[in-house]
Amino acid sequence: MTAGLSLAVASSPLQLMNAMEWRARRSGGEADLVLLGDRAGGGGAVEALLARRPGLWRRVLRVSGRPRPAPYAPRLMRDAADALHRSALRRLAASLGGEAYGELAFGDYRNLSQRTLTERVPRVRLTLLDDGSITPQAARWRAGLPTPDPRRFTDGWFRTGLARAMLGDPPRFEPPQVTFFTIYGRLLDSVIRPDDRVEPHAFESFRSERRAGRGETVWLLGANHVEARIADPDRHVALVRDGVAALRREGLTGPIVYRPHRGENPDRASRLAAEAGLAFEPAALPIELAYLEAERRPAAVAVIASSAADTLAAIDPALPIYRFGLPQGYLRRQRDHILAVVRAHDAFNPRIHVVCPDAESPSEAPAAL
Repeated sequence: MTAGLSLAVASSPLQLMNAMEWRARRSGGEADLVLLGDRAGGGGAVEALLARRPGLWRRVLRVSGRPRPAPYAPRLMRDAADALHRSALRRLAASLGGEAYGELAFGDYRNLSQRTLTERVPRVRLTLLDDGSITPQAARWRAGLPTPDPRRFTDGWFRTGLARAMLGDPPRFEPPQVTFFTIYGRLLDSVIRPDDRVEPHAFESFRSERRAGRGETVWLLGANHVEARIADPDRHVALVRDGVAALRREGLTGPIVYRPHRGENPDRASRLAAEAGLAFEPAALPIELAYLEAERRPAAVAVIASSAADTLAAIDPALPIYRFGLPQGYLRRQRDHILAVVRAHDAFNPRIHVVCPDAESPSEAPAAL
């Protein structure tokens, strides 16, 4: 193996942004990049990131992600599609195996496609990049500690016994040692397993880029909770509307701009912004790049549950960040996971402002990380 050649695997703009920061820490040598799928429509943001630092990668390989057949498709048909995808990944791993990678960095511990490449591509060192505030959950899982939704780390390839019997579906690969390249180092100190390591960062290479003054506008970052069936549409609208009122009570009097999540339905997000009396400003850039390139940076950022609350706090520790308390009954799916994400926000950034959109309705208490 040659320490000077490395490989990164990413499936989302945030993972790619972490991969770019990881590369900035490595002086000399070359790196390849595998873009595996296009999670939640992030292709435009990925291209914007690649264009920002041309020449960073020796080569960029674009590979289809795991198939997403219609939910009503027969389970055996879905298993067949996954089997073909797994075979393609194994062929890719075999082609990459001819390289001498000193380090392999991947972006999502839950992602079966990434784990397949991770298991099969030879390398000296294995690094896990941040995929948002799921990172503390991944550290807990590796340490054998309770996690809010362990199925995220244990699901196999196939849904039917026939596919498992014919094609084999062994347990997920659990690497014996990983290095966490993470902004969440402080949250991992008490939970990381003995063999793992932490390489902390705070997006220093991005923070060193040009600085702009702060204006009066507030950015409200959207969430795809309706599209993911995490929340009922009416409750989601009410949360945003009441959250805006709570921001006004906090003394934020400037214009509020709704920046939709890339997984939100554009028409629904536009209607939501109009109903809440907000300007609507979708962007192809990741929110972190939009922040860095803004002519005037926002006076504050507000979130429902978004890893951007953490990445923006790392990029600009002086940025005021507000989080909406989630009313009882808001979460109808993935409750423990979302509450763990919220708790990570609060633990990561002690300066975060938690506002209660409806003072007469109790809020959900965050679950354990």
